[in-house]
Amino acid sequence: MAFSSMFFCQKGFTMKVTSIENCAGSDGVISVSDNAAITMQDDCSLQVEGCLKMKAFTTAAGTVKVSKNGTQMFQKSINLCRKGSKLPFLSEFLQGDVCPQSENERCVDPGKNISLERFKKMMFLLKGSMAVELNLDHDTGKSCVKIEFEITK
Repeated sequence: MAFSSMFFCQKGFTMKVTSIENCAGSDGVISVSDNAAITMQDDCSLQVEGCLKMKAFTTAAGTVKVSKNGTQMFQKSINLCRKGSKLPFLSEFLQGDVCPQSENERCVDPGKNISLERFKKMMFLLKGSMAVELNLDHDTGKSCVKIEFEITK
């Protein structure tokens, strides 16, 4: 998976993605392709490259956790199959209903970016080592994706 250092859109912050991991291993129901990459754009948005490989499932409930410098900042329960409970950025890439899914691969539209505008004023709070981990239980197995990055000034 590709990593890059990028200039943050406000007050000289930089972000470097250090790892994108399929923490459920090769048996993961949803996994990120090996060529996945995340880069910061000048307009304070993230450009995501790569694909999601999915095995068939009809349920997808679990948690998303955010940690800073090894300390968990928050954890939120999610159910991707329940209407209105999608993670905000996920709906950008998975049009329509998430569940059920047949075995397939969905690649990111290179023209779609994830806006970080709402986080610009909080960058000083996020400074340090950050990790975002998505854990899901499906009727057909488990999924786990963990993204680690450094925010410095």
